Amino acid sequence: MSYVHLLAAWQHQDLEEVKSLIDENVIATLVHPDGLVSNLSYEGLVDFFHERFSRQQDWNFEIIYKTERDTQSIVIMKMTREDKDFNGVDSPSLSLLTFNMSEGVNKLIRAHFELGLNQ
Repeated sequence: MSYVHLLAAWQHQDLEEVKSLIDENVIATLVHPDGLVSNLSYEGLVDFFHERFSRQQDWNFEIIYKTERDTQSIVIMKMTREDKDFNGVDSPSLSLLTFNMSEGVNKLIRAHFELGLNQ
């Protein structure tokens, strides 16, 4: 359950912990609602998290599927965000995250995000 540490740090908006759980050679892809695709490096993904953490909010994660392949763990999940009054902050997103054991820690090596879904 390598993803649990990342999701806990994500829910607490702990950028330093999130950074420690992302591999420096991560490959991240964001697909925006208009179809624009952004390919992000480690720095770009950290900036993405920094932007998302800029306001206080509650993150909700619904694990849809999880599996393993050799030393890798793969998780598909739906994400939503709410403000302190439980109002949706943004449209839901779907992500596919791949983790690999590195130096005794499972780190995020690939991330694919489909942003701005219809409910």
